[in-house]
Amino acid sequence: MQNLKLQVLWLDDSLGLAVNQKTPESLVPLTSYYFWPVSEAWEQIRFELDAKPWIPEEERVRLLNSIVEVMKKWQKSRAIPNGKTNIQYADITTDNVTVVGLP
Repeated sequence: MQNLKLQVLWLDDSLGLAVNQKTPESLVPLTSYYFWPVSEAWEQIRFELDAKPWIPEEERVRLLNSIVEVMKKWQKSRAIPNGKTNIQYADITTDNVTVVGLP
C-alpha cells in the first residue's frame, strides 16, 4: 500500500486539497492544490490520481472518499449560524489526512 496523504487547507470560504506521498525523509507533492468550491477539486484530483498507474485502485478510492468526508464536514461547519463551528481538528484528522487552518 502506498503512503499517500491528503493535505487540507481549511479556509473560511474554501478548502484547499492536495495529495502528497510520504517518504522516509519528507512529503513529496503528487498533485497541485485545488480549491473547492471554486473548482471541481474532487474531479481534478481524481484525474491526477488516475494518471498515476502505480497508485493502487484501493488507495485512490480511499483518498477520494476522504476528500468527500472533508467536504461534507466543511459544508456542515458553514451551515452553522454565526460562523461558530464545533468541528475540531481531531474530528477530521486521520492517518491519511492532515488539516491546516482548523482550531
